[in-house]
Amino acid sequence: MENILNRLKREILVCDGAMGTMLQEKGLGIGEAPEIWNISNKEAVKAVHKSYIDAGADMVITNSFGANEIKLKKAGLDSGFKDINLYAAALARAAAGDRAYVLGDLGPTGEFLVPVGTLSFDSVYNMYCAQVKLLKEGGANCIIIETMTDLGEMRAALKAAKDIAGLPIIVSMTFQKGKEGFRTMMGVSISDAVKEAEGAGADIIGSNCGNGTEEMAGIAGEFKSLSNVPVIIQPNAGLPKLVNDKTVFDEPPGKFAAGVSKILDTGINIIGGCCGTGPAHIKKIKELVGGRK
Repeated sequence: MENILNRLKREILVCDGAMGTMLQEKGLGIGEAPEIWNISNKEAVKAVHKSYIDAGADMVITNSFGANEIKLKKAGLDSGFKDINLYAAALARAAAGDRAYVLGDLGPTGEFLVPVGTLSFDSVYNMYCAQVKLLKEGGANCIIIETMTDLGEMRAALKAAKDIAGLPIIVSMTFQKGKEGFRTMMGVSISDAVKEAEGAGADIIGSNCGNGTEEMAGIAGEFKSLSNVPVIIQPNAGLPKLVNDKTVFDEPPGKFAAGVSKILDTGINIIGGCCGTGPAHIKKIKELVGGRK
């Protein structure tokens, strides 16, 4: 396939939506790690990828967000590390063929690096190296490092991706709006995120999760004003609600698309969805993007 960075010079690309909620609709238990389905229910995972591609997604993200060694060990799945990551990429590749790019997904460890926590930079770097190697072997065209809040962890993942993969790298961080503007949980501003990610060699940067389309439009505008590389934005389907002791995002596709239109007005390069979004949301996004060409 054509290099993703070349395509971004002339067109807006559409990413997929949520994986976990889609698998829950297919029977994934609440609290069950979605990544285990890369081994135990391969066809279901592949079907989710295919549903997004059929809806118009130009790229799909592997089911490996929580497949680093630390998170898998917490879930009692560390013995499956190799197969979970290999199949994460292989299943996405099987669904995509030459119709869509496969983004190998690296999520946060869920723990803190020193001095806040106990993890060393080198240990986190080595952990991500092992994951990147498997995702590339399975067929990823690109690496996406997402939902990051800490610059040290982001740098470790980015260095691993650069050293091991030799593929385009996306860095996506998660922000909340406070008195001082948008910051990550660890206090990182958008300007600091842009400076650090670009300085460390990210090819595409942006934000996912944490916000619906309204706040993401503001985040997108800041990224575009500061960034020298393409920008990716993946909002949630509205704000979270608690229904039957379960957090849900239930903004309908039409309303979601209206918010996405404002995000596209900022001039971003890749638009997708995060929590609560499904193929119907992505189909609406594709229609919007097609109307802007």
